[in-house]
Amino acid sequence: MVDILGWLCTILILTGYILNATQNQILAFTIWIIGDIGWILYDYYIDNWSHATLSTLIIVINLYGYYKKRKIAAICK
Repeated sequence: MVDILGWLCTILILTGYILNATQNQILAFTIWIIGDIGWILYDYYIDNWSHATLSTLIIVINLYGYYKKRKIAAICK
């Protein structure tokens, strides 16, 4: 079950990269956040605290990017 979670998170992160490459950044940020939350759960189960810390920081960065992109989109309307 834990392996399935790891692979699901990998697919989510890769999907975020595809969305970002196709200029759909807001959805990419959302998918990345969901994927990294999954990675944190995965890391908890396998006691990988360095990667859990990295995923937490990536979530913070993605939240910043999400809100910044939303703010720019609101100004452009």
